[in-house]
Amino acid sequence: MKLGHYMKIDPRTLFWAQFAATIWGSLVQIAVLEWAYGAIDNLCAADQKNHYTCPNGKVFFNALIIWGVIGPQRQFSHGQIYYGLLFFFIIGAVIPVINWLILKKWPNSPVKYLHWPVFFSGTGYIPPATPYNYTSYCAVSLFFGWWIKKKWFHWWSKYNYSLSAGLDIGLAWCSLIIFLCLSLTNTDFPSWWGNDVINTTLDTQVVTNIRHILKEGEAFGPSSW
Repeated sequence: MKLGHYMKIDPRTLFWAQFAATIWGSLVQIAVLEWAYGAIDNLCAADQKNHYTCPNGKVFFNALIIWGVIGPQRQFSHGQIYYGLLFFFIIGAVIPVINWLILKKWPNSPVKYLHWPVFFSGTGYIPPATPYNYTSYCAVSLFFGWWIKKKWFHWWSKYNYSLSAGLDIGLAWCSLIIFLCLSLTNTDFPSWWGNDVINTTLDTQVVTNIRHILKEGEAFGPSSW
C-alpha cells in the first residue's frame, strides 16, 4: 500500500490488484506444495540433499505442539518452566511509556530512533531467521534510510522505494533461476568466499560449541508435563 501510494496508483485499482494477486498466489502456493510433496524425496528432512528442510513449517509444527498438544497452562502458569516470560507483557507495556517520558524531557535524545514494538516483534522471527538476516537488514537500512537520505535526500525521495521494489523482484527472479539452473540439476554451487565464509563460523564448527550430551533416559526439558 505504501509503494502504491508513493507511485500515485488509484486506491481502488490497487485494492483489486492486491486482492486478485492474493487469491492467485494462494492457489499457486497450494499447487506448488502438492507438487513438492509428491516430487521431492525426503521433503523437510534434516538431510534432504537440496536442503528443503522447511524451517518455517517446523516453527508452526512446534507451535502446534506447544499451544495444542501440551497447552499453555502447563508451560506458562505459576510455577511452570516458562512462567517468567509473562512478565514481558508488563515490560512491553511500560517501556513505550518510559520512551515517551524521555522524549518529553529531551526531544532530541537518540531514544527517538527506538521503536519498541518493532524491536520486540522483530525478534519473533527468530527462528527461522538468524542474526545474519538481522545484521543484513540493519546494514542496508542504515545505508539507505539514514546515510543516503541525509546526504542525497532528493535522490532518496525519488528512487528509494523504486530501488526497494527492484531489489525484491531481483531476489525473486534470482531465486527462481538458481533453483532451476543449479538446485534442480544437482549442480555444485561455485566455491568462493561469499559462499564458503559461513562454514568458518562457530555455528558450523560444532566441535567447538558448548554441548551437553544427554545420558540414556535423560530428556531436554521436563520429563513429563
